[in-house]
Amino acid sequence: MEDSLISSRKRINLLKIPVDAVSSDDVEQIVEKLLVDGKTHHIMLISLKDLLKARFNSELRNNIESAALVLPISESIKKGAEILKREYIPELYFPFDFVIKLLGTIEKKGRTVYLAGGKRSALQITESNIKTSYPGMNIVGRCTGYFPKEMEKNIITAIKKSSPALLLAGTGLPGGRYWVTRNKSFFNPGLSLWIGKSFDIFAGRKKRPAKTSGGRFGEKLGKVFRQPWKILNVFIYLWYYMLIFIYKIRKL
Repeated sequence: MEDSLISSRKRINLLKIPVDAVSSDDVEQIVEKLLVDGKTHHIMLISLKDLLKARFNSELRNNIESAALVLPISESIKKGAEILKREYIPELYFPFDFVIKLLGTIEKKGRTVYLAGGKRSALQITESNIKTSYPGMNIVGRCTGYFPKEMEKNIITAIKKSSPALLLAGTGLPGGRYWVTRNKSFFNPGLSLWIGKSFDIFAGRKKRPAKTSGGRFGEKLGKVFRQPWKILNVFIYLWYYMLIFIYKIRKL
C-alpha cells in the first residue's frame, strides 16, 4: 500500500522543505488508499510563507515532513522548483477546489466528515450547502471554533467517538492550524485537513480566490490598497528568490 502511494507521490526537496509533486488526476486514487490503510493522516496545503516559516519553526517543519501529502498553493513554490530544475515539478493547487475534490471522493466512497472551526452561523450554512451539494455525504458532527478552553476535551472526545474519515478544520481552533496535529494521537484513523477560512467561502461570505495569475495579482493589489502594510510582503518574495538562486549556484 505504501509503495503504491509513493509511486504516484513524488516528494522533492525545496530549500530543505519537502513538497509533493502530485498530479491532480492522481489525488483521488491517493486519497482512496489513505482512507483504507488504517492510519491517521494529515494533508497539508502550504503557501510560500509556510515554506519559509518551516525553515525556522520546528513544529511546522515536523508537520510538513510527516504529512501524507504536502501540496503547494503558491505559484512561487512551483517556479522555485523549476529554477532549481528539480526532477519533478509540483502542480499548483487551489485550496477551495482541492476541498471540493476531496469531499467528492469522500462522498463517492460513502465515508464520513466532521466539521470543526469557524463561527456558528457560517458553519451551519456550510453544513447545509455541503449536504445539498453532496447528498450522499454523511456529516457525523460539527463544532464551532472560538470555544471555551474547558470544552476542548469534550470536543476531542466527540470527534474520536464519531470517527470521521475526514476532519475538516477551520479558523477559531486553539493553536490554529496546529490544533489537529497536536491532538492527532487522540483521533481514530482517517484524514485531516486544515482549510483556514474556507468555511466562509462555503457559506458565501467570501469570494472564491482567483485562479489566473492576473486575477491573483489583482487580489493581492486590492489587499495592499485596503491594508497598505501588506506591501512589505514583497520582501518575502525577494528573500525567497534570493535563497533559490543561492541554492542554484551551490547546486543544493
